[in-house]
Amino acid sequence: NLIKKILLLNATFIWGDYQESFSILPLILNEFPYEKDNIKLILLLGLFKKSHIGGMLSGQKFSAFASMAIHDLWTTHFDDAQSLLLGYLVVKPRYDSFIEMARQKSYKKGNYKCDYNKLQESFLRKNENLLKKIIENKVALNDLGSLEYIDLHTLGVGFRLILQTTANQDQKVIAKNIVSSFAQKLNTESRDDKIGHTVKYDFLEKYAHFVLSSPKVEILDLLNPFLENFKASRNISELLQQFVFAEDRLNTQDKFWFVWDSFKEKIYKSCEDGERYSYVDEILQSYLFAKCPWKETTKSWHSLQDNNKQFFNEVSSKIGHCPSTLYSISKLLNDIGSNYLDDGVIWFFNILENNKTFNNDRLYENTIYYIESLVRKYIFINKEKIKKNKSLKNKILVILDFLVAEGSVVGYMLRESIL
Repeated sequence: NLIKKILLLNATFIWGDYQESFSILPLILNEFPYEKDNIKLILLLGLFKKSHIGGMLSGQKFSAFASMAIHDLWTTHFDDAQSLLLGYLVVKPRYDSFIEMARQKSYKKGNYKCDYNKLQESFLRKNENLLKKIIENKVALNDLGSLEYIDLHTLGVGFRLILQTTANQDQKVIAKNIVSSFAQKLNTESRDDKIGHTVKYDFLEKYAHFVLSSPKVEILDLLNPFLENFKASRNISELLQQFVFAEDRLNTQDKFWFVWDSFKEKIYKSCEDGERYSYVDEILQSYLFAKCPWKETTKSWHSLQDNNKQFFNEVSSKIGHCPSTLYSISKLLNDIGSNYLDDGVIWFFNILENNKTFNNDRLYENTIYYIESLVRKYIFINKEKIKKNKSLKNKILVILDFLVAEGSVVGYMLRESIL
């Protein structure tokens, strides 16, 4: 009777007005607790659906609606939400295997159209005891076994179910295992083994928020799967961007800079030969905040404080030979790091003085424009100071000589104005 009820509700209620139908389930559970079995099964089955929604909700994964409803249960029905998290990771791989075997069997008979509703009903009946265990909150962490063989889509949905800030040890264990599985795949991904963009993006977004919301003493353990097998790739660039996006919302500062310091030596190592290898430029630009689409009016950022100047000073010394460093710092000083202008001039002098080959390198678009803008501003503010301070004047002339060598008319005019 339980299976018949859920299949009926599945067909006639939930698959209609998706978001509204799922969002009201926690409310129904509060008002009608005797419907708990049906509601939990609806939520569990809702997590199974991989497809995206069309129409006004185009691009939204169907499972997201069930995930959001389960998140609403954490505060009022923690044990039920926990059982759905554990139960999903236990039963979903079995479901996928069952469906695939049935599909292959059907194909061998020449039937290329499967009745997935009947297959789902068959699966539910064969696994009724397991489903009952989930409904009764009797499923435990030991029931999961190893997560490394579970597909990334399933792990990603499971990761989304975990609370962003959690003290629950089972959730922490699951989170670390999921992170390890994703890191291994992302660090070794080849062109012939692509991870779905949506699966990867959803994970990286959740991961960045989860790390920055965790106690600082736990952060290194969460980062280690990416650090231990670090490989310069677009995935690392996208991961760094997600950390910046997460920090923009969470404002954790101390935790964020701990993450940045943890990646520092790996990034320095990847830059030893400049930007000869793929994605080093993208990683650098993400690491130095140049990949994020800041608003043109944004001239400061809560996580760039006076005590962070040393980071950029070190960067200009250690990886100043990379064109992406020159580009990223010039862009930074024109937007979120504009309060570093005085120090930035010294960073530029150090970069250009120690790397005479920049005139032979191909610079990134807008590099010269950004340098022109910040030097023009600096000279306008400090013109008298420059004329009186010979050391400062010589530093500014190094930057202006570089601009002139790049064919900059602005650089030529500014140089004439201080000579």
